[in-house]
Amino acid sequence: MSSVRMGRRRLRTLGLGLLAFVVLGLIGASPWGLRAIDGSTARWERASFIGQTYGAASALVAAVALVGIVATLIFQARETKIAREEARRIAIAELLKMAMDDPDLDEAWGPVPAGEDRKARRQLMYINMIISEWQMSFETRALPETRLRAISREMFSAHPGRAFWREARQVRMSTSETKRARRFHQILDEEYNRAPAPPPDRARSRRPWALMAGAAAGVSLAAYLGRALTRRTRRTRRRPGR
Repeated sequence: MSSVRMGRRRLRTLGLGLLAFVVLGLIGASPWGLRAIDGSTARWERASFIGQTYGAASALVAAVALVGIVATLIFQARETKIAREEARRIAIAELLKMAMDDPDLDEAWGPVPAGEDRKARRQLMYINMIISEWQMSFETRALPETRLRAISREMFSAHPGRAFWREARQVRMSTSETKRARRFHQILDEEYNRAPAPPPDRARSRRPWALMAGAAAGVSLAAYLGRALTRRTRRTRRRPGR
């Protein structure tokens, strides 16, 4: 997807540059075109009138060409910024992948809470990379808002996605630098609130039943041991009377 965006931006910039070059070339070649006209004084006078008329038109064309050049420079600056930001995020994604595979490298990003579930932490890091890719695509208008709402609502319908947004919401929304980035995080927050609550985790739902089964087994074992001890005591008391 990133290569397609870069190709489109390069084609647009190249087209604007060629258009501005052609317009400036026509303006620069106009004196030679007038010199090619040869003939009597009347013809030169006529050429003078044509030149005056052409001068006004050429001034307008020059202004349009100047606007085109300025627009090209603005587009180039914007595309350079986007390309630099995209390269930075790709580098961060590679570093996060290394941290996901190696717990020792994970600690290099900062202290890891003691006793934290390794699986849950890897899921949060992976979701962070997904959302960063969504943000880049949304800011470059490659990802429409309707599609963003659909995929973010699906993500927030599961436990890992909701856990990530609970932890990252405040930081992400407070550090949004552009209007487009603020709109992106606003959409995520809206879909987080609209997403249906995920079903309870099966592992968690089985724990109370396991505790109850263990308690029942303990009570049964205690009752069995109590009955066995009572029988043994009775037998011991009967032996002296024989």
